[in-house]
Amino acid sequence: MNTSIVRRGAVAALAALALATAPAATAWSAPGQVSAEAATAEQRKTAHLQPLPTSPVAYRFGETLARLSGKKLEVTFFAAIIPHHRAAIEMARLERERGTDARIRTHADNIIANQRHQIGQFTRWLKKWYGLTPEQARQQAPQEARQEIAAMEKEVRRMVAELRKVPAGERFDIEFVRRMIPHHTSGIIEFLEPQSRADHSQLKVAAASGINTQEMQIVDFRTWLSEQTR
Repeated sequence: MNTSIVRRGAVAALAALALATAPAATAWSAPGQVSAEAATAEQRKTAHLQPLPTSPVAYRFGETLARLSGKKLEVTFFAAIIPHHRAAIEMARLERERGTDARIRTHADNIIANQRHQIGQFTRWLKKWYGLTPEQARQQAPQEARQEIAAMEKEVRRMVAELRKVPAGERFDIEFVRRMIPHHTSGIIEFLEPQSRADHSQLKVAAASGINTQEMQIVDFRTWLSEQTR
């Protein structure tokens, strides 16, 4: 088994956890029960401004991709990333309809444009290289991968359904960002193996671009969330 994805996934998970659970800065107080209680209270107060956790299934899928190579790796990746991007576009469109923050709405526009472009690109490559549609690619993926893709899609459908219940306004911006951060993190995990081991150089370049774009947006999303506590 290729352990590189496990190491990268563990580091990413720990970094995300540290950022997501770090309490806001508070005035210094003497050590002891009082300061601990104050920190806990501060965490409760800002819990609604923390990103949702990244799905453990995404990390398992990353490990599955690490065991594949050649056509099987590329086909399985395409089977997962295309519906993953479609879900991101759906959430971004909701942000465009209901969000109010110009910065976040601009990110939504970029998500729609970038991920729509990659869906078209990946769909064409899948047909050109392997003569498959996205649905046929999914059928050819290993059973374990199919199960993980189905589980991730179920989680994303729940995430979108929750988002649809949020009324328009500033609160919608927050809830969109809280969900887009773990969604992007899952996408980065999916991109890691194709970036380094895809047979086609075009896919390596596209995967690297997808990672860079989503990483930059995650950083800006986290910065924006931290600003909402001030």
